[in-house]
Amino acid sequence: MQHAQKRTKRWLLAGALAAAAVLWWGRALVWLAAKQLFLGMLAALAALPVMKRLEKRFSGGTAAALSIATLNAALVAALFWLLPALIQQFRQLTSLLPGLWKAVGDWSARVQASLAQHGITVLNTQTQSTLLSRAQDALGAMIPSVVSRLRGMAGGAAQWLLAPVFGFYFLRDRRALSRRLIMLLPVGWRQPCVRILREMRRETAGYLRGQLMLSAIVGALTAVGLLFCGVPAWLALGVAMGVLELIPYVGPVIGGVLVALFSLPQGIWRTLWALGVVVAVQQVEGSALAPRLISQTTRLHPAAVILCILLGGSAAGMAGILLSVPLVLCVRAAVRVALLYIPPQRG
Repeated sequence: MQHAQKRTKRWLLAGALAAAAVLWWGRALVWLAAKQLFLGMLAALAALPVMKRLEKRFSGGTAAALSIATLNAALVAALFWLLPALIQQFRQLTSLLPGLWKAVGDWSARVQASLAQHGITVLNTQTQSTLLSRAQDALGAMIPSVVSRLRGMAGGAAQWLLAPVFGFYFLRDRRALSRRLIMLLPVGWRQPCVRILREMRRETAGYLRGQLMLSAIVGALTAVGLLFCGVPAWLALGVAMGVLELIPYVGPVIGGVLVALFSLPQGIWRTLWALGVVVAVQQVEGSALAPRLISQTTRLHPAAVILCILLGGSAAGMAGILLSVPLVLCVRAAVRVALLYIPPQRG
């Protein structure tokens, strides 16, 4: 009997090693499949609110198809309306770089001269020119990279066509998939795991949906405000501000710096008006929008959020920055529910 158990363990170990070797050998295909499933889950998550409303009147398959079709129509309309204008305005931002650096250099020289009259020397000429040169190289490389990414998204749009397909099946069969996955767990683990998964879904879905809505509203308000201020490439700067809104606390500061830089060649008053728009939108976001769109239960301390962003960026770049806070929310929800199942110690 013991010999048979040892043989079974050896076979299980050999099978696990063989499966790990196959996964490592085909890691590119595994990563492609995982990314495709992740995109499908995002599509299902985005269409889930519409799905919940439609399934009260239609069958599961019909409601899932209608919700995915609604999501696709909105995305296609936004893509064809925004993408050409965005590419054109990012090119316009590239053409503004020479005037931008001249304006920054003139402004810096005036500040240096004003400080020098009071006996204060902040940067010498060589250090100032070095910093400006490095900033120019970094920003000059960033904008063409953004344009190429936008073109890549337009040219590789066929790769995204399967995401709605997977999203449809995730929506239609989400309850059956949940039951089958739960049946794979030991009986004693099912109830705690279900509670953990529900709590994780509640926190992450509320946070992600709220952040996406905040991003869209902040980007739209900023773009409209910059348009009325006469700032060039107002749409591109508004979209950049909306995307950076997905990075809590840090993103709006970076977006404000970008708006100030690209409005500086138009004059100091135009820059002040543009910064006023950014500050006003952030005040509306912090006082009116965020309390309504993001639940208080999903919020973290600002210091914890900034630490998550720094660690996520160091570990996985932009993906780590965007996913670090939802991951921490998942861990917090899992720990909170798991503590409920730990029996109290008797003294």
